[in-house]
This record gives sequence, structure tokens and C-alpha cells, in this order.
Amino acid sequence: MNMIKKILVGVDFSEHSRAVVRYVTQLANKLSADVTLLHSYTLPLVNFEAGYIPPIEDIQKEAEAEMNALLGQFVGFKFNTIIKMGFASEVLLDTANDGGYDLIVVGIVGEGIVKEKLIGSTAYELSRESKVPVLIIPKNAEYQPIKKIAYACDFHHDLSKSDLYLKVKNIVQYLGAELEIVSVVNSEKDIDIKFAKDYLFFEKKLEDIPHQHFFVTHHKASEGILEYIKVRKCDWLIISPLKHTLFERLFKESVTKEIVFHSPVPVLTLHE
Repeated sequence: MNMIKKILVGVDFSEHSRAVVRYVTQLANKLSADVTLLHSYTLPLVNFEAGYIPPIEDIQKEAEAEMNALLGQFVGFKFNTIIKMGFASEVLLDTANDGGYDLIVVGIVGEGIVKEKLIGSTAYELSRESKVPVLIIPKNAEYQPIKKIAYACDFHHDLSKSDLYLKVKNIVQYLGAELEIVSVVNSEKDIDIKFAKDYLFFEKKLEDIPHQHFFVTHHKASEGILEYIKVRKCDWLIISPLKHTLFERLFKESVTKEIVFHSPVPVLTLHE
């Protein structure tokens, strides 16, 4: 991950969605990046015996009116906008890939129980499937200068065959932040020769950027990470939802949502 010049933001017009846009405008100003707001919609579920299905044109017009109302709250900031029919994760993925976007941003809490579940699953699906980095903004997160980034890393994998360290390094350098690498272990038994070799490899690759390494002992790694970022007051958390990372044993839907839903700071997902 090098420059962030094109940001794609998924919006659902909820209160938190507006907060996400507010966060992104400040991030984009810092990075001199262009921002595109994308809203996707699907046909409403109806009882065909009872009912009336509104024309797609009406749904489109309603979404356009909502988008204009959202834009009206950010006068002075120039957005691109896209409104498409389709499932949110699919539309975001296709648009990000086809449009050459550098970052996808979504919120984790929608408006009401149904939307909350949809937005949650969208964030989870994106974090698993998107090759474009995804930034997931939790509720009540307010933008502040990104000075400290935590990266959850597992050293039970041959990191020399992965380019993730380079992506982590690039984003940290690009944002001018300090890096804190956090590894969760059950006990000292987890630290073996292989672990030590990968640790030394990682240290060598990161020696030219400010960083620290912390080991957290916890029976449940997701809780260990959440406690860590709260205590250390990190601004972002980077996770790599791949089998060869810390999430080899963690990255199941329930655990992923536990981390993302409960993280007090934005979560950035990176893939190889």
C-alpha cells in the first residue's frame, strides 16, 4: 500500500454513516485524496399477495434525494457519488476494483437492528474478500491525527514468504505514524525457535521505522488485542484476515465481528 489518493466510502444514510463521512473528509484532507460516496440498494421484501412493489426508479430517486441531503451537510467538500442497485459488499468490491480505488471505508453500525446486521456483515465480507485495503470505522470514532498504529501479528508463519510486512511498513510511513506490533500468546510455550526466527526477520525488515514490539499473554487473543489497543491508546489497528497470521486460529465470523464491533478505533484490513 503506497499512496492513498482515491477513497471509496459505503454509505447507508444513517447517523453513523454521516459520522463516517465526517471522519473520511478529515482523513482525505490530510492525504489530499478524492472521495467517492457509494450507496447501494436492493428491492424491498414484500408480500406479493398483499402488495405493491415500488418501481426501481422511485427507489433510485429516493436514494438520490438522501444523497443530496447528505452532501448538503458537507458544503465545501467535493465528493463524487455513485448509486447502484445490488448487495453492498458486491457493489463496493466491484466498484473498488474497476475504479482503481486505494481504500474502501465502511461503518460498522447502521440504523436499527436490521441495518446494523447488514452493515456488520458487509464489513466482515469486505475484510475477507477485498484485495483493496478496508478501513472499518466503529461507532463514536472521531478523527484525530494518526500517530500510533497497532498491528496484530503472528510469528508462527514464514513471514519471509509474505509481503504483508512491506504493506504495514508502507502505510505506517505514509501516515507518519509509529508502529506497535502486538502478538498474543497463550503462554511462553508458544514462543519456539520458528517463532523467534520470524520475529528476528520482522525486526530486520522494520528497523528503519519507529516501532516497538509487545507480547500479550491472554487465553483469548481477540480480548487480548482489544485490551491492548485501549490501554496503549492506539489510533488504528491493522489486521490481516489470512490463515497465516494471528487470525489463523481466530478469523472466524464470530471472532472477527467481536474485534470489529468492539474496537474503539478504526480497523484496517490488509491482504497479501
